[in-house]
Amino acid sequence: MALREKRYGIWIPTTWGELWKKSAAFGRFLKARGLEAGECVIVLGDNKPEWLIAEFGTLAVGGVICGIYPDSLPEEAKYLIEASDARFVVAADQEQADKLLKIWGDISPRVSSIVVWDSRGMSHYYGQYPFLLRFEDCIEEGLREGPVPEGEIAPSSPDQIAMMLTTSGTTAKPKLALLTHHNLLFLARSFGQVVPMDDSDDILSLAPMAWIGEQLYNVVRFLDCGFRYNFPEEPETLQKDLLDLQPTYFGGIPSMWENIASTIQASIDNADFLKRNAYGRAMKLCQKGVEKELAGERPGFWNGLLRHLIRFLIMRPLTKQVGLGRVKVVITGGAAISPEIFKYFRALDIDIRQIYGQTECTAIATCHREGDVRPESAGVPLPGVKVEISEDGEILIGGDGVMVGYYKNPEATRQAITPEGYLRTGDAGFIDKAGHLFVFDRHKDVMHLADGTRFAPQDLETRLKFSPYIREAVVIGENRPYITALVSVDLENVGNRVKKQGVAFTTFHDLSQKDEVYMLVQEEIARLTAAFSDAMKVKRFANLIKELHPDDGELTRTRKVRRALVYERYQPLIEAMYGGRDEHFLDVQIRFEDGHEANFSGRVRIMEVK
Repeated sequence: MALREKRYGIWIPTTWGELWKKSAAFGRFLKARGLEAGECVIVLGDNKPEWLIAEFGTLAVGGVICGIYPDSLPEEAKYLIEASDARFVVAADQEQADKLLKIWGDISPRVSSIVVWDSRGMSHYYGQYPFLLRFEDCIEEGLREGPVPEGEIAPSSPDQIAMMLTTSGTTAKPKLALLTHHNLLFLARSFGQVVPMDDSDDILSLAPMAWIGEQLYNVVRFLDCGFRYNFPEEPETLQKDLLDLQPTYFGGIPSMWENIASTIQASIDNADFLKRNAYGRAMKLCQKGVEKELAGERPGFWNGLLRHLIRFLIMRPLTKQVGLGRVKVVITGGAAISPEIFKYFRALDIDIRQIYGQTECTAIATCHREGDVRPESAGVPLPGVKVEISEDGEILIGGDGVMVGYYKNPEATRQAITPEGYLRTGDAGFIDKAGHLFVFDRHKDVMHLADGTRFAPQDLETRLKFSPYIREAVVIGENRPYITALVSVDLENVGNRVKKQGVAFTTFHDLSQKDEVYMLVQEEIARLTAAFSDAMKVKRFANLIKELHPDDGELTRTRKVRRALVYERYQPLIEAMYGGRDEHFLDVQIRFEDGHEANFSGRVRIMEVK
């Protein structure tokens, strides 16, 4: 069995033979319809086996695969389709097809067909739009081309381009990084020496398949290791499917781990006294044990025995409730994770390890090794990967994982790759004597207060998001007398908290401005920054009346903050915080999923952190 997809509550298997047959047939279809080697096929949709079939079929005939995040707006899809020179677009369903129909006039000169794999509700579309094709019809057309020789499933050269994947795009429109088959296989096998997997393991497809992390960690390693690749029924059923499957390996971005930690803590807050007390005592003991382990100390016999009992009786049932009961290793990457969150999962007896990398170096450059884990570091370089620090403190990455360059952007390629072949990451950091990489922040985002005090805003923000009540935080302080923060509260956890206090609310806007919520956030900020020096503490904050959202350009599609845009968008509120005011009337423009815009306004309170 190669993969499984959950349909109507049942896991439906697909064998390796079936996967090969469909992938090869789809490749034959593309070739018969005119796809040339090196041309792009772009996929827009949620994680499904059809995504995988379209990808493998494209690669089989020498094409290049590119992905669009499923929650992208039509203009974002248009930009990537045009930037990649895509010849075919594969879409998930009616929702994604409607996005493409809106921009068809712009993309039709290059794109020959749109292939849809879930045609429910679309029977009338196919007669109206002849360029729309059913996925299953394309497979049948490919099968009619004749038997598929097994040797056809291979690129002509390891150095042939396999993927063009988007960069993070935190500062501008994303660029397309060109990655070869060799880039991908080299990194997958190098990572496999640090985190081995085999065909007995189960993996759940969780992160968007348009992201390099999902491609490297799951798709490429799926081919290399042969583990079972599992697809959830719908994005909305992901948590339920995770509980059902209990995968053996798991990877995600820090916000996902923050959400899981918040879910556990919120459930404990709602538990009865005995359970809360047992959890509190157990967690305190396990966290002490983690601190000793990280310091290189061994627990005594009785302490070790007690911790094993606690993990078996308390921690293991807890992790099983969030789908991590069978997990061997979990990976966090894509951004910095709070040391508190990291230690929290270690205390739950979960072997969490941090990686560091970028799309441009094929996802992973460093990773924690077993027995050599440090919460504040991003680990040590993978076998065959070189990591150096430039004279001005920028992290440089070398080795066979470095991209060929950016598609049709030689100037950006020249700026990104040194003459020696090292990738300029744009991140600031240092390497300690043990070889561990420590990442501060984006090189250009490291800030200085008016008195010259240097600080990394990302470090502060990740620590604040350890709170189950703070979903997003953006700190300000460049050339300012002190640090302030814009906070987006967690609707579910904060809502449940204030409901228990008898506080009623109607909307996110209403909830965010409640006295009880401001007091809660103030306490959380003070608690989480208590160990910081006075200069590094947040002095004032404001709760935003709307959540930060990718559709408004405030976050990337991988949920990274677009700092410059947030600063510009909320500049009047920021000035009010530094002007000593207690409130500000905020008026911002928001964008809905269908693309239309509207103004959103309301009063925002500003509070000091005591």
